[in-house]
Amino acid sequence: MSNLTEPEIKILDAAKKVFESFGYGGARMQQIADEAGISKASLHYYFRSKEKLFDHIFDETMAEFLPIISTWGEEDSEDWEKKIRSFIKNLYSFFRTKSLLFILREINRNPELLYAKKKGKDKKNRFIPYFEKLRDAGKIKDIDIRFVYILLHSMCAYPVINGTLFKMTLNTTDKEFDHMMEDYPDFVADFLIQGIKKNKK
Repeated sequence: MSNLTEPEIKILDAAKKVFESFGYGGARMQQIADEAGISKASLHYYFRSKEKLFDHIFDETMAEFLPIISTWGEEDSEDWEKKIRSFIKNLYSFFRTKSLLFILREINRNPELLYAKKKGKDKKNRFIPYFEKLRDAGKIKDIDIRFVYILLHSMCAYPVINGTLFKMTLNTTDKEFDHMMEDYPDFVADFLIQGIKKNKK
């Protein structure tokens, strides 16, 4: 957001809240203007349409998300266990603080949004070959890496998506839940590493 003006930042923050509450289809420009505390005419001055707002939020979110994903494309000597711990912490933090979850909901409703955005771009999933190489080297168990990929992302995203439900069923306050979840990324990393790591004989 470094190149944005203060009014643009305010509008985008308002748009995220409205999109979160009503979805892309249900959101109205007047609602976004009201949330931002400006007139609808002023909103149109900065962003001509709801689509332009969504595109900006999507592109901004992906620009922050892609460096996290690129972890698996980096060829370095870092231990894979350290790498996965770092990835889980970054991914979980991203889900908690960014707009990706509402974007994912919109993509599930309308997959064409993602196909249009990814057109002409690198579509390779670097996670799979990274862990296949570890499997072939005998460092992790002989397992389907696709399941690991799904499990890892699910474990990071699900507590964020269903935080309200977990607070109710665990009978915790917001503060208690947030405090408990500070240890969650390390727990997930330990659980996943122990689950896939090949035991030494």
